[in-house]
Amino acid sequence: MLLRTGLAVVLLAGCSTSNDVTIGSSEPAEPPATAVGSAPKAMFPGAQTATVPAVAADAPAWLGVPRPTEEILSVINKSNRQPYAGKTGILKGRVTIKGDPAPASEEKFPPKGCPEASATYGKAFRVGQDDALADALVTVTGYDAFVPPDKPAEKVKVHGCAFDKRTVALTFGQRLEVLNQDPKASYTPYLDGSEYRAVMVAIPDGDPVKLYPNKPAINYVLRDYQNRPFLKADVLVLKFATHDVTGLDGKYEIGRIPVGKVKVDAYLPSTGKHVEKEIEIKEGDNALDLELTFDAAADKVVATRPDPWVRGTDPTKEAATDGKWPALPKKAPKDVPR
Repeated sequence: MLLRTGLAVVLLAGCSTSNDVTIGSSEPAEPPATAVGSAPKAMFPGAQTATVPAVAADAPAWLGVPRPTEEILSVINKSNRQPYAGKTGILKGRVTIKGDPAPASEEKFPPKGCPEASATYGKAFRVGQDDALADALVTVTGYDAFVPPDKPAEKVKVHGCAFDKRTVALTFGQRLEVLNQDPKASYTPYLDGSEYRAVMVAIPDGDPVKLYPNKPAINYVLRDYQNRPFLKADVLVLKFATHDVTGLDGKYEIGRIPVGKVKVDAYLPSTGKHVEKEIEIKEGDNALDLELTFDAAADKVVATRPDPWVRGTDPTKEAATDGKWPALPKKAPKDVPR
């Protein structure tokens, strides 16, 4: 059974050194291979063994992708500045949404085995208590300095067939790590929009699956290869490090902001709406609340592009956590984004 193995897992994604790859246009020439480590190959007929790409030993501590440091810095630090070392402030606040309630989504969920899927993906967007808006990207820009990331990876947790967030923000140069906290189910996360030639199995209590965005872009989608088309998150890979994503309490916190006037923006991918304000950042703590609106008659819900590897089965009729490894398609479907 796939769900109970002690499988060592590997994902190869964005490992090409080519610079001409465009996000959303990479069409897999063949189905991604299941990469296995210590598990017997008999468990996955025809599976290929992959090697974990390594980050250079002399890379800065914040670099989390196996690419040359100079390549990353040419994108996020075009002026070739030293990391900012002056006075900084912390910006904290809460994002709320007013207006009509979130409409129901068109997602279909398995009748069992996915207890958190409906609560996470049943509506067009998530709203907590007192109009708190979850999954909103909050960014701070407008300062004249280079602020590198403060860690090599952003983490996403998966449990009950749901990611713990529907919006994920990274700085280009960071990797994405998906940690399975489900006691029984396994997942095979992959990053739609980035290059990949193998998929990894995230087993219960196992090591996180590491995914590597190969370009800065706002149209990546984190998905699961085990035919759970509802299980997804918007992934935005930015060229700066001062950002955060709100939780169900609507709260955000962004640190290491250079003092001075900046622009603060709150953006909700599922509606495409945003609000922007200017604020003077002072040394120490700063506060700013932001409010978005939703009008069901005038605003449209932004549809996520279809899963390029969905195999046409209805999750309401076939439990996604039954332990069966899904059949690989013979070739890339025609609706792979180009």
